[in-house]
Amino acid sequence: MPQTKIRLGFAGTPHLALEHFNELCSSTRNDIKFVITQTSKPLGRGLVAEQSLFADNKVNAPVFQPHSLDDQSFMSTIKQFDIDLLVVVAYGKIIPDWMLNYPLHGCVNVHFSLLPKWRGASPMQRAIQNGDKETGVSFMKLVSQMDAGPIYKQIIKPLNGKDIFQTETMLIKESISNLNEVISNIVNGTLLPVPQNESAVSYAGKITKSDGVIDLNMSGESIINQFNAFKRWPHSSINVKGELVKVLDIEIIPDIDGSTGCVAKFDQKSLDVFCSDGLIKIKSLQFPGKKPIDSNDLFNSKRDIIYPGEMLA
Repeated sequence: MPQTKIRLGFAGTPHLALEHFNELCSSTRNDIKFVITQTSKPLGRGLVAEQSLFADNKVNAPVFQPHSLDDQSFMSTIKQFDIDLLVVVAYGKIIPDWMLNYPLHGCVNVHFSLLPKWRGASPMQRAIQNGDKETGVSFMKLVSQMDAGPIYKQIIKPLNGKDIFQTETMLIKESISNLNEVISNIVNGTLLPVPQNESAVSYAGKITKSDGVIDLNMSGESIINQFNAFKRWPHSSINVKGELVKVLDIEIIPDIDGSTGCVAKFDQKSLDVFCSDGLIKIKSLQFPGKKPIDSNDLFNSKRDIIYPGEMLA
């Protein structure tokens, strides 16, 4: 007797969502009824909307890009599809109550933290910035409160000084490799969600440009964590003689005493500046409107205005 297919809807927007969608498509047990993704942004001078990542999907599932999930016409259309579960991966908008409740088994969300730690928009970056020793993936039942639903399964992975790119690659791999099994077990009733510990909640606030600005009063460890967390955006930056400059490569030397913010050494190898508990060796920078330069070019272009013993700012 053939197995009954699992009827799924999918909601997601960026490329990491597409990777999860493609994994769902790879299982013959899944019957993907539709995809919901955010409206495409206009590009170029002609402001022509770019095509959705999901437009030419492998299973020919219809793709919906509603401006509002509460649009009556959209609601009527979606409710014509009988689904067992809605899978949500980085959709980017709050899922309204009617959509949470309409699938037979509700909605499952993939969240890249060990909930209840780091609920919110930037869990990977905040875990790195905070110096967490481990991170992970949470498969969570969606509820109306942000990232507060009970947990079906968690996968724990060590951070070990990884940056945002390495962390995202690691967590996506873990998430994808467990996705179909988790969905199958939710639908067949063998995987039940466990409530989160509300006393252990922390929040990963939205990232702003100011998050990347290096404060030399911080410890070397905090500065390297910040650098690793915001490598994608907004990047780390530092005040060089009154100008905020993007930092592209640094090394931290701990346990060296000096006046915080003071230039310790400047040569072709690096620009060395004291932080609160050590030394930052800056090896590559990018000044506003300029191309990235290495330490040799930095020394040749700025040795007349940056001197050891003076404040970098």
